[in-house]
Amino acid sequence: MHFVVTAEWDLHRHHASLEDLRTWARGPGAAAYRGLPGVALKSWYSNPQDGVWGAVYLVEDPHALDADRLPRTVADRTGPIGTPPDRVRWHVLEQTVLGGTDLDRVLRATPGTRPAPGTHPEEEA
Repeated sequence: MHFVVTAEWDLHRHHASLEDLRTWARGPGAAAYRGLPGVALKSWYSNPQDGVWGAVYLVEDPHALDADRLPRTVADRTGPIGTPPDRVRWHVLEQTVLGGTDLDRVLRATPGTRPAPGTHPEEEA
C-alpha cells in the first residue's frame, strides 16, 4: 500500500516569505529530501493568493515519515517556517497514471512562471 501525504502551512500565521521558501525548496530542501528512503516523491507547492505553502509526499513506507514530526524535518526544522504544519492529511493512493506531458520538463520548470488556472480574474474573461 502507498500513501499520499499533504502538509500545509497558513502563511498568514507564519513569518516566511514565498521567495525564501522557494529558494529553500530548490536548494537545501531538495538536497535534504532527495533519496529519502520510503519516499518516492516530494513536491512543494504554493497558493500565493490564499497564503498557503505545502508539500506532497508519495510514500511507499509509512514509517519513512515520523507522524509525530511530519513532515520529516531537516535538523529539527521544517525549512524557513521552522514549525510543524498547520494541516497534515494521509490518503491511500488508489491509482496513478502518467499524462502526456514530459514529467522531467515539468519538474525542471521554474515555479511561478505561469499562474494556476482561476487565480487571476483576467483569465476568466
